[in-house]
Amino acid sequence: MIIIDIKNVKAILFDSGRTLNIPRTGHWFITPKFYEIIDASKLKDKQELLDDGIRKACDYADKIKLIKNEEEEFRMFREFYRIVLEETKYPDIDDRILNNLAEDNVYNDDKFLFFDDVESSIKKLNQNYILGIVSDTWPSLERVFINRGLREYFSTFIISSIYGSYKSEKVLFKIALEELNTQPYETIFIDDNETNLVAAEEFGMVPILIDRYERNDLKSKYPIIKSLEDLSNFLLTNNIDS
Repeated sequence: MIIIDIKNVKAILFDSGRTLNIPRTGHWFITPKFYEIIDASKLKDKQELLDDGIRKACDYADKIKLIKNEEEEFRMFREFYRIVLEETKYPDIDDRILNNLAEDNVYNDDKFLFFDDVESSIKKLNQNYILGIVSDTWPSLERVFINRGLREYFSTFIISSIYGSYKSEKVLFKIALEELNTQPYETIFIDDNETNLVAAEEFGMVPILIDRYERNDLKSKYPIIKSLEDLSNFLLTNNIDS
C-alpha cells in the first residue's frame, strides 16, 4: 500500500506517450502520410513482413541512445525506414521515399493527438503545481508541444535521447528535479508504464499509474487514474491510499 501525502506535493512530472498524447494513426511509426509516400499496393498482404521490419528497425533505433537534435533524429529515422522497407522487400527504395518518410515522422506535428482533457487540465494544474515532462523519446516532441501552445506550462522538458539515458535509469529524474528545484518526495510522477513508476518510487518520487484505455482488470500497487481530471480529484484530498 502506498500513501500519498498531497500536502507535501509541489511538482508533477508527466510521461508523454499514452499519458498526454498518442499517435494519430494508432501506431508510433506508421506516420500520417506513410501510405501516401509509399505505394500501398506494393505492401499488400505483407503485414507480417511490415511488422517484422518495424521490430528490426526498432532494434536499430534502440541502440542509438544519443540523439541531440531534430537533424540527428531525421537521419536516424531515414535509416529506420530503409530497414523497414528492405525487410518488406519493397521495390525501388530511393532517397525521395526515405527522406519523405523520415520527414513525416520528425517534422509533422500532426503525428500526435493529445487526449481531450490535456489542455484544460494542464492549465488548471499549472496554477498550483510546478509541471514537467520526462519522456523516453526524441527531440521533435518538444516542438510539437511548442506549436500546440502547451510547452509554456512545463518548467522542465526532459527528453531521453538528448541525455542518452532512459527513465528506468533514474538519471532523467535527477535532472528534472534539479531544474524544478524540488525534492523527490515533493514530486508526483505519472506514467502509463509500471516499470517506470518502480524507478520513480525507488528514486523517492510519488508514483501514479495512468490508464487511458479503461482496462477494468488492471491492477497495480500504485494509485490508478483514468484521466487528468481524475488526478485533479485526487489532489483535492489530503491522502490517497492504493
